[in-house]
Amino acid sequence: MIKLMTYNIRGAKGMDDRRSAPRIAEVIRESGAQIVCLQEVHKRLPWSGFVDQPRLLSRKLGMQLAFGENLSIGIGGYGNAVLTSFEIVEKRSHFLPSEGEQRGVLEVIVRTPDGLLTVFCTHFGLDKDERVKQAKELTALMNNARAPKLVCGDFNEEADAAGVSELIGSVGLIDADSGGAMTFSSVNPRHRIDMILCDPSIEIRSIGVIETQASDHFPLMAELEIQGEER
Repeated sequence: MIKLMTYNIRGAKGMDDRRSAPRIAEVIRESGAQIVCLQEVHKRLPWSGFVDQPRLLSRKLGMQLAFGENLSIGIGGYGNAVLTSFEIVEKRSHFLPSEGEQRGVLEVIVRTPDGLLTVFCTHFGLDKDERVKQAKELTALMNNARAPKLVCGDFNEEADAAGVSELIGSVGLIDADSGGAMTFSSVNPRHRIDMILCDPSIEIRSIGVIETQASDHFPLMAELEIQGEER
């Protein structure tokens, strides 16, 4: 059984307006997650106190790190991260077509006890048409990746919207928590925009949110099992 989390950490800013990467680390540690996909991760940004959040989280959790920087700002950056207690075999960061803030997807191949797993971690944009373009680009990346594979992250839209629907249909993915709990906002959750989408070789044994206000999103946590690995 593999424990997977996806979590938009908002630069470690909680609903109390306090930034605390150690608090995020504690949420992850208590969950027991073995693969963690994070969005809105800050690296040495002035408004986050120049904290290297990816490195700090990796060190505190004793996990391997892959970081995909979508924006470079001075000596710092901003993007997606994957932390794992398993071996990272390969990692690649891709830019997605973006009309405003530059968005991206982090592709990481992890060696799990069930075999290799290709994990995509992403954060889609705020504009509907932009998200459709991003979904099409991500579809091409996922269709070129080996199975078993999954994508998770903050899609900024519900599962039946155009971008996510495009991605699910074109790659042949399954929404791991279809009709499940809302993930945003963590104070008054009304939207399910944080998702885990898997290929059919991955079986979801359990899934649900963790109710914490360490960010404005709830983390989504799943237990999964790889049924068969394509070669």
